[in-house]
Amino acid sequence: MRVIGVCYCTLAIHAPYRRRARQLCADLAAVPWIVLTDDPDDFADLPVRALHHQPTGPMAKDYVDRLPPTGNNRGGAAYHDKRFVLRAALRDFDTAIFLDADVRIPRFPARRDPLPPGLAVLPGERESVARALEQRGTWRAPFFEDLARELTGDAGVLASSYWISEWCYAVTKDGREARFFEAWDRAAAFMQERNVFSGEGGVMGLIAAHAGWEPDASGLTWLAPYIQHEANGPKTV
Repeated sequence: MRVIGVCYCTLAIHAPYRRRARQLCADLAAVPWIVLTDDPDDFADLPVRALHHQPTGPMAKDYVDRLPPTGNNRGGAAYHDKRFVLRAALRDFDTAIFLDADVRIPRFPARRDPLPPGLAVLPGERESVARALEQRGTWRAPFFEDLARELTGDAGVLASSYWISEWCYAVTKDGREARFFEAWDRAAAFMQERNVFSGEGGVMGLIAAHAGWEPDASGLTWLAPYIQHEANGPKTV
């Protein structure tokens, strides 16, 4: 039965991320959760829906254990797999809020503003994909130009689409979500075939533009002050 409402979701592959995801789910124990993970049994004692997932590419642990760094001496894992848990959440709910596993929300806001249709992102100064590539990872620019042409026929869209903070965002159905996810499938395959395992935020900006979504930077204003994000690269413990 489809539920009208909001579902929270995360990706938790390998033990360090499963441990953090358990903490996050415990922070927000009163809301529906879907966790995409390599070990659903690790969440058996929590009131969450844990779905088994085999990663489609290298994850953080793989870069630490066995893979060379990519681009500017920094590894980047195949985080495009996040799209699978978003899809799962949107089968039953109208809105999916994605949070990285290394996020904590120890105090949840009492007020929860309605989310706009389409893609809602964290508040803050918006940066074009083109500008982000100039500042961080120019080696990726040719791949993004090719991807932009593949999706829209015009590399110029890099200057008008926005880099997304991929560790916290929300997708709310408005009829264009199928186009968004179809483009994400294509973009993920395009980048992974070229061994470009980073730049998820830029890819999301491109596929949002392809779907006709203007990322809303006010929709998560009510949540942003309560978020603590660990970040700082691959987790090993």
